[in-house]
Amino acid sequence: MRNHNPETHTRLPGYLRGKLGIIEADYGVFAFPDTHAHGLGEKPQHCYSVRFTARELWGGTASERDTLRVDVFDDYMDLA
Repeated sequence: MRNHNPETHTRLPGYLRGKLGIIEADYGVFAFPDTHAHGLGEKPQHCYSVRFTARELWGGTASERDTLRVDVFDDYMDLA
């Protein structure tokens, strides 16, 4: 995920910023909530289900088996 801290509305949780996840599903194209909430247009983009390991998010003391799936938009991701 991108590591950014916008001054306005975002649905990207802070604990995901700068973290690495795996895209598991593409739900299709939707209005981007960060721009739409401010009347700046829909800025249509893909929304994905992304899986993160608990260790990626919370460090070595987290369970090796636990994961978290979060729905995120293109603008939240830093694709390599």
